[in-house]
Amino acid sequence: MNRFCYLLIFLLFSPCTIQAQWRYDNMVFKNDGVTCFRARPVDEVYRIAWPDDLESEFQKRASQIIAAQTRDVKAGVNTYFENEKRTYGYLMAHVLGGNQELSLKHLQAQDHQHQEWHRETAGIDYYAAFTLKHQIRKYFYFGDLLDPAYKKLMFDGAKNWTAKDPMRRPHYAYQGPKEGWGPDARNSWVDVRSTENLYLMRVSSVYLMAEETGNHATAAQYKNEFLQYTATLYRVGIGEWDSENYHGHSVAPLLNLYDFAKDRDVKFAAKACLDFFAAAGAIKYWRGGFNGPTKRDYNHAQPFGGSAANSLWVWFGDHPSGKIGQWESDEVHQITSAYRPPLSVVNLASKKFDKPVEIFSAKPPYEATTGHKKSAKPEYFETQYIAQTYQMGSLTGGTSVDGGDVNGFKILAFDQKDGAIALHAIPGKDPAYAGSPMYKKGIISAENRVAQLQNIVIWLVKDGTSPWLWVIPENIKISESKRVTFLECDQTWVAIRGLGTSVIRRDSSLTQTLTEFKESRFPKHQVLSAKGHGGAFCGLAIEVGEKATHSSFDQFKRSVALADVDLTELQQGIARYKTSDGKWLGIHWNENPLNLGVWRNGKRLDLRTPALYDSPIIKAEWGRGVLDIHAGGEHFRCEVDSEGKVK
Repeated sequence: MNRFCYLLIFLLFSPCTIQAQWRYDNMVFKNDGVTCFRARPVDEVYRIAWPDDLESEFQKRASQIIAAQTRDVKAGVNTYFENEKRTYGYLMAHVLGGNQELSLKHLQAQDHQHQEWHRETAGIDYYAAFTLKHQIRKYFYFGDLLDPAYKKLMFDGAKNWTAKDPMRRPHYAYQGPKEGWGPDARNSWVDVRSTENLYLMRVSSVYLMAEETGNHATAAQYKNEFLQYTATLYRVGIGEWDSENYHGHSVAPLLNLYDFAKDRDVKFAAKACLDFFAAAGAIKYWRGGFNGPTKRDYNHAQPFGGSAANSLWVWFGDHPSGKIGQWESDEVHQITSAYRPPLSVVNLASKKFDKPVEIFSAKPPYEATTGHKKSAKPEYFETQYIAQTYQMGSLTGGTSVDGGDVNGFKILAFDQKDGAIALHAIPGKDPAYAGSPMYKKGIISAENRVAQLQNIVIWLVKDGTSPWLWVIPENIKISESKRVTFLECDQTWVAIRGLGTSVIRRDSSLTQTLTEFKESRFPKHQVLSAKGHGGAFCGLAIEVGEKATHSSFDQFKRSVALADVDLTELQQGIARYKTSDGKWLGIHWNENPLNLGVWRNGKRLDLRTPALYDSPIIKAEWGRGVLDIHAGGEHFRCEVDSEGKVK
């Protein structure tokens, strides 16, 4: 054990840190010139012990983030509705970065709507969920730096706020049914929105403030609410599953519960939830990128697209440049938390296991966890293939149509400079929505289905004239041979063959449109396009290779040229693809994506009894409540009973 490890253990658990006054010098210390950050002490029974090298790297990333946010993000404040969701996080980072006086002043600024909405809570905003997430860490972690009178206001406001269940409690500002999410429109003392991330912000915050202020009935009610959520999570998975945009926003309120809850059951449940979210994220996180498929993806380019990759980088690192240029303002929660993911989860994120590996995963309906639907049935079925230099993932139901927000296919490829780059594709014509429709109708041509066998995919759409688009980084080389389009990434090669379509080719016009679009989520990207010839169906066959399987790009091209494609029944929604080494994949269309005919080497894939996770490295039976992970020589197991208690 080296000097850093001894120092950190001493600083974490020495009596000097466990005192009434939690000063700035308790929070921040130096080690070999690196600024490090300390969590409030948490009993060892709840903690995962990281080896000193992992902890040291974590602290280096933390120092880098705090320094950058202090330097680059203005320490202002906007307290209208939920605008604190950005500014409060950055202000807390500024405090840690040494800009204390001004930042603490802004953190204690009177809320813009202190009379309009927050009169009954001493002028403190305990309404908007995104604000609540930060209010909790401001009070419990930074509270001793606040003016005592202001901290008392927070306590007094919270005591009245949680005297009764604030959810749907009649509010004096209510003006009748109308548009908006404030109490004037929703007649509640707390944000009623219940997307998974906002639900967790509300439930964790009400519980913690009820526990803090001695409102035992409300605390008991919300303890039960959270334990039921935990029990459901371990049986059916995350409702807002693997969301590129919101995964990190769900992690932050769970960290609040883990760090500040006093109740043993709640604290263990918070840790169990964090372990689950960390593991789910670790499967798709790689080198700063985040692979699909995803729910609520919001069309992010990689690396560091959305809150998922940003927040997971704080824990897992593994990016060549060692820095990120985008901030979510939630990073301060991870940096000041005592939580660390299990070592097997760290290995899962850094892909320290025997590859290739295929992971089958079922996903629940959106409101399953927040609605405590422990007996919910799967709504999606995912195949995730992790090779040496890429990940490819798909849903049997493809990308959602008619205004949904599910990205049903994605490839994440190794890049020496950028870490991991993403290749997006859709059966549609708008390159601005290359991942998912993002709740807009008409983006995806029609219902589509995907069959996958390891490194090969057949993707059909029920529209024989559908356009197809690929949006890829501008530095990827594109070539064509015998009507097959090849993408040459850093160490990964992709072959795309049209099934009843024109050849996929670079589209200069759409590339220019995407480049000139000021709000484009895909800067420095190029667009490839094709169009179906007509009839009932058209699609793509995709094969991916790398040096480990094909030795060279030229060998990969020769191998693809020898593939056998059977389209004799394409207009019935049936297609088959056989690789040169004899591996073959077939798709038989079905309106029910969980009954899709996926034929793999002559055997139909069984979609009748899918697992939450099924692979050599991560396993969880649907409905059982047990998560098992084996990766990099480490093993982690967590079991949660039907009442949400961790066994």
